[in-house]
Amino acid sequence: MNFTSVPFLLFFAAFFAVYAVCPVKFRGYLLFAGSLFFCFWNSVLCAAAVLSFALVNFVLGFLMRSAGSVSARKALLWGGIALNLGALITFKILKILPLGVSFYTFACISYLADVYRGTCEAAVNPVRFGAYVTMFPKFQMGPIARYGELSETMEAPKISLVTIQEGLRDFIVGFCMKIFLADRLAILWNELLTIGYASISTPLAWIGIISFSMQLYLEWQSYSRMAAGIGRMLGFRFPRNFAYPYLAKSISDFYRRWHITLMTWFRDYVYIPLGGNRKGLGRTVLNLLIVWLLTSVWHGVGYNFLLWGMSLGVLIVLEKLFLGKWLKKIPVLPHFYVLFFIMLTWCCFKIGNLSDLGVYFSRLFALPDSGINVMAKDFIRVLSRFWPYLLGGALFCTPLPENLIRAIHKNWIVSMILSAVFVYAIHTMIRQGSNVMMYLNF
Repeated sequence: MNFTSVPFLLFFAAFFAVYAVCPVKFRGYLLFAGSLFFCFWNSVLCAAAVLSFALVNFVLGFLMRSAGSVSARKALLWGGIALNLGALITFKILKILPLGVSFYTFACISYLADVYRGTCEAAVNPVRFGAYVTMFPKFQMGPIARYGELSETMEAPKISLVTIQEGLRDFIVGFCMKIFLADRLAILWNELLTIGYASISTPLAWIGIISFSMQLYLEWQSYSRMAAGIGRMLGFRFPRNFAYPYLAKSISDFYRRWHITLMTWFRDYVYIPLGGNRKGLGRTVLNLLIVWLLTSVWHGVGYNFLLWGMSLGVLIVLEKLFLGKWLKKIPVLPHFYVLFFIMLTWCCFKIGNLSDLGVYFSRLFALPDSGINVMAKDFIRVLSRFWPYLLGGALFCTPLPENLIRAIHKNWIVSMILSAVFVYAIHTMIRQGSNVMMYLNF
């Protein structure tokens, strides 16, 4: 049940109507029931998997809470990590991926680690913990909110006209970004697939990867906005997941802004426990490469993901060694450096076949014997159709639209305009359909 679908809109409207009049102390239970319905609607496998994760990790956390020794707590922690990762790896090898399994696996591991460290209390109410793991706004694609961030609110989620207004605004903005920008940009890449990589011009190859770079960001950001909006309407504050990464001045900075909850997860539960940057330069380099190797595997088991992740790891290591200091000395250049290399790595991320990837790179750089452009001035034809979406995507990669909306959103005229745009977006979704989010079933 995708956020940009009629069934979800009907489900959430009915759920929220009941949730709003439900006594505050029972809302956590209602959220668990609604989330289970959401899971079963998607598939029995989805519901069975997420319930199993919730039950196993609740029991492990409860046992850890009452364990009498540090060694027993450590054994439970490592046993839990092995169970969680073992299940995730098995799903990925079998290519049977229940909805959101990669995300709630990491949420469960962070819970066990935080209980072990003593930074959050172990859950004593299985229904509330189940609601945390299965919470339908976030369990499909994140954000990877930690139990300590939500547990207190889970006891008595409070809503008001202000939280509803703020949440609805975020949901509408995210919904419209998905329908009017991300879905339209997806069509451009599909046209490149139809033409064939070897038959496109160099300008069109660059337009294609620029388009995909924006599509990926807008799609994930739109989901994060919708998830945050739903959470806000339900009385929760989810952590921020994106901070305008395409304005970054280094690859390191880019990934501090991109999918923030995932990257901070790797920092807090992998990089720092390995020693971080506290054990000398050599160990720091090794730790960074380990993190990016694991990040690669988390995204997928293909060679293209390994190439994507390790390329980023090497660039970040080079920045730490010398490149970062050099870039700071030259104004503007860091932005071009980031955009250039990030787009090249997105090629690796998107194109799974290494042979096709080689062809695409050869078209990007107009290498000899890389193919024949079968349609003269193909990029002009594509630009004439897609320039509004490329321009709109570029604009939404900056804080300008967000700042404008926040500055004037309380004006009733603006609220009416947003409502009208939302209705038109629903109409467009029904008439033209909406692409399934790339990271569903991940």
